[in-house]
Amino acid sequence: MTDYRDHHATIFLPPEVAGSIEAARRECDPVRASRIAGHVTLVYPQEAPNAEPLVERIGEASYRLEPFRLRLGDLACSEGPEYGVYIEVEDVDGGYRRMREHVLRPPFHCLTFPLHVTLMHPRTSGRDRQLSNRSGYERQIWEFAVQEIAVTAFDGVVWASRGTYALTGRQGR
Repeated sequence: MTDYRDHHATIFLPPEVAGSIEAARRECDPVRASRIAGHVTLVYPQEAPNAEPLVERIGEASYRLEPFRLRLGDLACSEGPEYGVYIEVEDVDGGYRRMREHVLRPPFHCLTFPLHVTLMHPRTSGRDRQLSNRSGYERQIWEFAVQEIAVTAFDGVVWASRGTYALTGRQGR
């Protein structure tokens, strides 16, 4: 039996958005890119350390809330590129915030992380200058609808999807 740990609620980038982002991730952080596809984290394990209620709450929220939009924007870094390089993400219509409010009620707790897609993480790559100084990487603004949330967990090798939950908004109808 696989020992899954560090459960996250994850929004994977849709294929029409992911292409050039995945290419940059493979070039600058091939280890992380091989472990999980490009994504925006909705809930971190430090916020919701118990997987069972996390899954239950994601299921409830997906039934209550409708799809929402996210917009990818500028390339940025935390304090300096050696601490990671990411693409900033904007919560266009507040759906990301509403999902977090629903899922992260007590006993879970909310931490402050900038909304982002990681391109290079310092634990898995030292290619920070390569990405931050790349002339071939240009800012591109993509907006996409989040249709589903995945619950992912680390199995010791990769981050595997443990289930996906379509945002239906059925309870609000």
